[in-house]
Amino acid sequence: MKKFLSTFAVCLVLVESFIFFGGWQLFDFNRHWYLAGGSVALLLAIFASVWERQDQRLSALEEQIKELENQKEKQQ
Repeated sequence: MKKFLSTFAVCLVLVESFIFFGGWQLFDFNRHWYLAGGSVALLLAIFASVWERQDQRLSALEEQIKELENQKEKQQ
């Protein structure tokens, strides 16, 4: 959860600075622009967390394959 919150904080800062420096012209944020930015940052943080988790799982699978290959070589 701590890692997700740090990812969310980074996304929130990036989105809010994007909106502050002219990004508001791309979207219709007439009222509650900070809430819209927060929701966009939340979606970005979710996607980034899922992406990072998939990368961790892929790395774990690669390590398991290497271990299995080493065991197979030792048996032969």
